[in-house]
Amino acid sequence: MALNLYYATSEVAPFCGAYSLSTFSRRITTIYNEDPDMTVRVVHPKYGFISERKYILREVIRLRDLPIDYNGEERIINLKSAFIPESRVQVYFLQYNPYYKAIPELLYKARNGRVFKDNDEKFSFFAEVTLKTLKNLYWAPDYMLCNDWQCSMIPGLFNQKYKDDDFYKNIKTIFLLHSLSDSTRYFSNDVFTHLNLEPPTENKVQDMLKYAMDNSDLVVVVDNEKNELINKVKADKILKNTLDNNHHIVATVDSTLPGKWSQVANSIKTAIQEL
Repeated sequence: MALNLYYATSEVAPFCGAYSLSTFSRRITTIYNEDPDMTVRVVHPKYGFISERKYILREVIRLRDLPIDYNGEERIINLKSAFIPESRVQVYFLQYNPYYKAIPELLYKARNGRVFKDNDEKFSFFAEVTLKTLKNLYWAPDYMLCNDWQCSMIPGLFNQKYKDDDFYKNIKTIFLLHSLSDSTRYFSNDVFTHLNLEPPTENKVQDMLKYAMDNSDLVVVVDNEKNELINKVKADKILKNTLDNNHHIVATVDSTLPGKWSQVANSIKTAIQEL
Protein backbone atom coordinates (compact mmCIF):
# COMPACT_ATOMS: atom_id res chain seq x y z
CA MET A 1 0.00 0.00 0.00
CA ALA A 2 1.36 3.41 -1.00
CA LEU A 3 2.48 5.84 1.67
CA ASN A 4 0.57 9.12 1.53
CA LEU A 5 2.68 12.24 2.15
CA TYR A 6 1.48 15.79 2.70
CA TYR A 7 4.34 18.16 2.00
CA ALA A 8 4.02 21.59 3.63
CA THR A 9 6.41 24.24 2.35
CA SER A 10 6.69 27.97 1.80
CA GLU A 11 8.40 27.60 -1.57
CA VAL A 12 8.64 25.25 -4.54
CA ALA A 13 10.45 25.91 -7.80
CA PRO A 14 9.48 27.28 -10.26
CA PHE A 15 6.65 29.12 -8.48
CA CYS A 16 9.08 30.95 -6.20
CA GLY A 17 12.50 30.56 -4.66
CA ALA A 18 14.29 32.53 -1.96
CA TYR A 19 16.81 29.82 -1.03
CA SER A 20 17.64 26.14 -1.48
CA LEU A 21 14.29 24.98 -0.09
CA SER A 22 12.55 25.68 -3.41
CA THR A 23 14.76 23.35 -5.47
CA PHE A 24 14.72 20.71 -2.74
CA SER A 25 10.92 20.81 -2.64
CA ARG A 26 10.55 20.37 -6.38
CA ARG A 27 13.10 17.58 -6.66
CA ILE A 28 11.97 15.53 -3.67
CA THR A 29 8.24 15.73 -4.34
CA THR A 30 8.74 14.83 -7.99
CA ILE A 31 10.79 11.77 -7.06
CA TYR A 32 8.24 10.65 -4.49
CA ASN A 33 5.34 11.16 -6.86
CA GLU A 34 7.01 8.86 -9.39
CA ASP A 35 7.64 6.22 -6.72
CA PRO A 36 4.95 3.48 -6.88
CA ASP A 37 5.23 3.12 -3.10
CA MET A 38 4.35 6.76 -2.40
CA THR A 39 1.87 9.50 -3.23
CA VAL A 40 2.51 13.13 -2.39
CA ARG A 41 0.51 16.32 -2.30
CA VAL A 42 1.91 19.78 -1.57
CA VAL A 43 0.43 22.73 0.33
CA HIS A 44 1.91 26.15 -0.33
CA PRO A 45 0.94 29.83 0.20
CA LYS A 46 -0.42 31.64 -2.86
CA TYR A 47 1.81 34.71 -3.10
CA GLY A 48 0.48 37.52 -5.25
CA PHE A 49 3.28 37.32 -7.80
CA ILE A 50 2.55 33.65 -8.64
CA SER A 51 0.73 33.79 -11.98
CA GLU A 52 -2.54 31.87 -11.96
CA ARG A 53 -2.65 31.92 -15.76
CA LYS A 54 0.93 30.77 -16.31
CA TYR A 55 0.71 27.89 -13.85
CA ILE A 56 -2.98 27.10 -14.48
CA LEU A 57 -4.32 27.41 -10.95
CA ARG A 58 -7.84 26.04 -10.80
CA GLU A 59 -10.62 26.59 -8.32
CA VAL A 60 -12.02 23.53 -6.55
CA ILE A 61 -15.63 23.93 -5.47
CA ARG A 62 -15.26 22.13 -2.14
CA LEU A 63 -12.15 24.20 -1.33
CA ARG A 64 -13.73 27.62 -1.88
CA ASP A 65 -14.64 30.11 0.87
CA LEU A 66 -13.53 27.93 3.76
CA PRO A 67 -13.85 29.48 7.25
CA ILE A 68 -10.77 29.39 9.48
CA ASP A 69 -10.88 30.56 13.10
CA TYR A 70 -7.73 32.51 13.90
CA ASN A 71 -7.13 35.08 16.62
CA GLY A 72 -10.79 35.03 17.59
CA GLU A 73 -11.97 35.87 14.09
CA GLU A 74 -13.36 33.90 11.18
CA ARG A 75 -11.08 34.24 8.14
CA ILE A 76 -12.25 33.06 4.72
CA ILE A 77 -9.65 31.26 2.61
CA ASN A 78 -9.49 29.41 -0.69
CA LEU A 79 -7.33 26.52 -1.82
CA LYS A 80 -6.54 26.42 -5.53
CA SER A 81 -5.11 23.40 -7.29
CA ALA A 82 -2.21 23.20 -9.75
CA PHE A 83 0.67 20.92 -10.66
CA ILE A 84 4.40 21.44 -10.51
CA PRO A 85 5.34 21.97 -14.18
CA GLU A 86 6.52 18.88 -16.05
CA SER A 87 5.19 16.64 -13.28
CA ARG A 88 1.96 15.33 -11.80
CA VAL A 89 2.72 16.63 -8.32
CA GLN A 90 -0.45 18.30 -7.09
CA VAL A 91 -0.08 21.58 -5.23
CA TYR A 92 -2.79 23.23 -3.13
CA PHE A 93 -2.22 26.97 -3.01
CA LEU A 94 -3.56 28.73 0.08
CA GLN A 95 -5.10 32.01 -1.04
CA TYR A 96 -5.55 34.58 1.70
CA ASN A 97 -4.80 38.02 0.34
CA PRO A 98 -4.37 39.94 3.61
CA TYR A 99 -1.27 37.86 4.40
CA TYR A 100 0.17 36.64 1.11
CA LYS A 101 -0.86 38.83 -1.84
CA ALA A 102 1.64 41.65 -1.22
CA ILE A 103 4.62 39.44 -0.36
CA PRO A 104 7.57 40.21 -2.69
CA GLU A 105 9.69 37.55 -4.39
CA LEU A 106 12.20 37.68 -1.51
CA LEU A 107 9.32 36.21 0.53
CA TYR A 108 10.59 36.80 4.06
CA LYS A 109 12.16 40.24 3.85
CA ALA A 110 11.79 43.55 2.07
CA ARG A 111 14.08 44.64 -0.74
CA ASN A 112 16.10 46.67 1.75
CA GLY A 113 16.93 43.45 3.62
CA ARG A 114 14.59 44.05 6.55
CA VAL A 115 13.01 40.82 7.77
CA PHE A 116 9.24 41.12 8.03
CA LYS A 117 8.05 41.31 11.62
CA ASP A 118 4.87 39.38 10.88
CA ASN A 119 6.50 36.27 9.38
CA ASP A 120 5.49 34.35 12.48
CA GLU A 121 1.84 35.36 12.08
CA LYS A 122 1.70 34.57 8.35
CA PHE A 123 3.15 31.11 8.78
CA SER A 124 1.29 30.26 11.98
CA PHE A 125 -1.89 30.92 10.03
CA PHE A 126 -0.53 28.71 7.26
CA ALA A 127 -0.01 25.95 9.85
CA GLU A 128 -3.63 26.15 11.02
CA VAL A 129 -4.98 26.08 7.47
CA THR A 130 -2.69 23.20 6.48
CA LEU A 131 -4.06 21.00 9.24
CA LYS A 132 -7.69 22.06 9.35
CA THR A 133 -8.34 21.78 5.60
CA LEU A 134 -7.27 18.15 5.40
CA LYS A 135 -10.87 17.26 6.21
CA ASN A 136 -12.01 19.35 3.25
CA LEU A 137 -9.70 17.26 1.07
CA TYR A 138 -11.29 14.09 2.46
CA TRP A 139 -7.77 12.77 2.75
CA ALA A 140 -5.71 11.87 5.80
CA PRO A 141 -2.03 11.40 4.92
CA ASP A 142 0.22 8.93 6.68
CA TYR A 143 2.99 11.49 7.08
CA MET A 144 3.18 15.25 7.09
CA LEU A 145 6.51 16.74 6.02
CA CYS A 146 7.01 20.19 7.56
CA ASN A 147 9.77 22.23 5.97
CA ASP A 148 11.98 24.61 7.94
CA TRP A 149 11.07 27.44 10.30
CA GLN A 150 8.08 28.47 8.18
CA CYS A 151 6.35 25.17 9.01
CA SER A 152 7.77 24.81 12.51
CA MET A 153 4.39 25.47 14.14
CA ILE A 154 2.73 22.49 12.49
CA PRO A 155 4.08 19.59 14.63
CA GLY A 156 3.22 21.23 17.96
CA LEU A 157 -0.13 22.52 16.74
CA PHE A 158 -0.91 19.04 15.48
CA ASN A 159 -0.06 17.43 18.83
CA GLN A 160 -2.01 19.93 20.91
CA LYS A 161 -5.15 20.49 18.81
CA TYR A 162 -5.57 17.76 16.22
CA LYS A 163 -3.94 14.49 17.21
CA ASP A 164 -6.80 13.26 19.40
CA ASP A 165 -9.31 13.57 16.56
CA ASP A 166 -9.94 10.17 14.93
CA PHE A 167 -9.41 11.67 11.47
CA TYR A 168 -5.85 12.75 12.36
CA LYS A 169 -4.77 10.18 14.93
CA ASN A 170 -2.59 8.04 12.64
CA ILE A 171 -0.66 10.90 11.04
CA LYS A 172 3.04 11.24 11.88
CA THR A 173 4.98 14.47 11.50
CA ILE A 174 8.46 14.94 10.08
CA PHE A 175 10.32 18.23 10.52
CA LEU A 176 12.93 19.05 7.89
CA LEU A 177 15.50 21.64 8.95
CA HIS A 178 17.06 23.56 6.05
CA SER A 179 18.48 26.68 7.70
CA LEU A 180 19.45 28.26 10.98
CA SER A 181 19.09 31.99 11.57
CA ASP A 182 18.14 33.98 14.65
CA SER A 183 16.15 36.37 12.45
CA THR A 184 13.56 33.66 11.71
CA ARG A 185 14.03 31.14 14.51
CA TYR A 186 11.80 32.81 17.12
CA PHE A 187 8.05 33.41 17.09
CA SER A 188 6.18 35.74 19.41
CA ASN A 189 3.90 34.45 22.14
CA ASP A 190 1.05 36.28 20.41
CA VAL A 191 0.84 33.72 17.61
CA PHE A 192 0.35 30.95 20.17
CA THR A 193 -2.52 32.95 21.63
CA HIS A 194 -3.97 33.38 18.13
CA LEU A 195 -3.98 29.59 17.78
CA ASN A 196 -5.38 29.03 21.29
CA LEU A 197 -2.15 27.34 22.37
CA GLU A 198 -0.05 27.72 25.47
CA PRO A 199 3.52 28.82 24.67
CA PRO A 200 5.96 26.02 25.51
CA THR A 201 8.04 28.25 27.83
CA GLU A 202 7.60 31.44 29.84
CA ASN A 203 10.05 33.27 27.59
CA LYS A 204 8.90 36.36 25.68
CA VAL A 205 9.57 34.60 22.36
CA GLN A 206 9.64 30.90 21.51
CA ASP A 207 12.42 28.91 19.85
CA MET A 208 10.47 27.34 17.00
CA LEU A 209 13.22 25.00 15.85
CA LYS A 210 13.34 23.40 19.26
CA TYR A 211 9.54 23.39 19.40
CA ALA A 212 9.28 21.61 16.04
CA MET A 213 11.96 19.05 16.90
CA ASP A 214 10.38 18.24 20.26
CA ASN A 215 6.96 17.67 18.68
CA SER A 216 7.95 15.67 15.58
CA ASP A 217 8.22 11.93 15.10
CA LEU A 218 11.34 12.43 12.99
CA VAL A 219 13.77 15.31 12.42
CA VAL A 220 15.67 15.51 9.12
CA VAL A 221 18.62 17.89 8.90
CA VAL A 222 19.04 18.70 5.21
CA ASP A 223 22.72 19.50 4.75
CA ASN A 224 25.37 19.83 2.05
CA GLU A 225 28.59 17.89 1.56
CA LYS A 226 30.45 20.41 3.76
CA ASN A 227 28.18 19.61 6.75
CA GLU A 228 27.62 23.32 7.28
CA LEU A 229 24.15 23.07 8.82
CA ILE A 230 24.71 20.12 11.14
CA ASN A 231 27.89 21.80 12.39
CA LYS A 232 25.89 24.93 13.21
CA VAL A 233 23.31 22.81 15.02
CA LYS A 234 26.00 21.03 17.04
CA ALA A 235 27.55 24.38 17.98
CA ASP A 236 24.20 25.53 19.37
CA LYS A 237 23.82 23.95 22.80
CA ILE A 238 20.02 24.08 22.87
CA LEU A 239 19.55 22.61 19.42
CA LYS A 240 22.26 19.99 19.89
CA ASN A 241 20.62 18.71 23.05
CA THR A 242 17.19 18.80 21.42
CA LEU A 243 18.40 16.91 18.35
CA ASP A 244 20.19 14.33 20.49
CA ASN A 245 16.98 13.69 22.42
CA ASN A 246 14.83 13.16 19.33
CA HIS A 247 14.81 10.65 16.48
CA HIS A 248 16.76 12.27 13.65
CA ILE A 249 18.83 11.75 10.53
CA VAL A 250 21.10 13.94 8.42
CA ALA A 251 20.21 13.94 4.71
CA THR A 252 23.19 15.20 2.72
CA VAL A 253 22.68 16.83 -0.67
CA ASP A 254 26.15 16.27 -2.13
CA SER A 255 26.48 18.53 -5.17
CA THR A 256 29.52 16.56 -6.36
CA LEU A 257 27.60 13.31 -6.84
CA PRO A 258 25.40 12.30 -9.76
CA GLY A 259 21.95 11.18 -8.68
CA LYS A 260 22.21 13.20 -5.48
CA TRP A 261 18.48 13.90 -5.29
CA SER A 262 17.53 10.24 -5.55
CA GLN A 263 19.98 9.40 -2.79
CA VAL A 264 18.54 12.07 -0.51
CA ALA A 265 14.97 11.03 -1.29
CA ASN A 266 15.80 7.39 -0.54
CA SER A 267 17.46 8.18 2.78
CA ILE A 268 14.42 10.16 3.94
CA LYS A 269 12.03 7.50 2.64
CA THR A 270 13.89 4.79 4.56
CA ALA A 271 13.76 6.79 7.77
CA ILE A 272 10.03 7.41 7.31
CA GLN A 273 9.32 3.73 6.71
CA GLU A 274 11.11 2.87 9.96
CA LEU A 275 8.84 5.07 12.08
